[in-house]
Amino acid sequence: MDLLPVTQDYDAISEKMREFAATRYMEIIGSLSGYVAQALNDPDGIHDIEPGRLQAHVALVKLQTSLIKELGLLYRVQDRPQQEEAEEMIPASEVAALLAEAQAREDRAVAVAAEAATAVALAAVEHRQVVDLDAARERVARGLRALGR
Repeated sequence: MDLLPVTQDYDAISEKMREFAATRYMEIIGSLSGYVAQALNDPDGIHDIEPGRLQAHVALVKLQTSLIKELGLLYRVQDRPQQEEAEEMIPASEVAALLAEAQAREDRAVAVAAEAATAVALAAVEHRQVVDLDAARERVARGLRALGR
């Protein structure tokens, strides 16, 4: 028997095959249910049945139980449930502390940015005043030169 490589679709194929087999098992179990019920609920009682018929009834019951067992194995009902890797949990008190710390960092960053913006604005105002003073000085000097002529 050749081993086939496991493809990327293995999980999807496995699930489809599990569903297919489960459907077929359920159909067989359903079709046997009437016969098993008849064998177990025979009004004549077990003592009036011929040995061959009794063996057939027992075989039917065994077949049904083995199919139910196979169905359970198909879905791995006897396996211990796998523990899903849970995400790391953080207590609420630590979350509150982390949020407070983040808020403090943001407040400090806003304060630094505000100071920088204030410094830039003051420098622009100072520069504007110097430019205005230079322009005024130039106008006064022109006016004095005009008066001196």
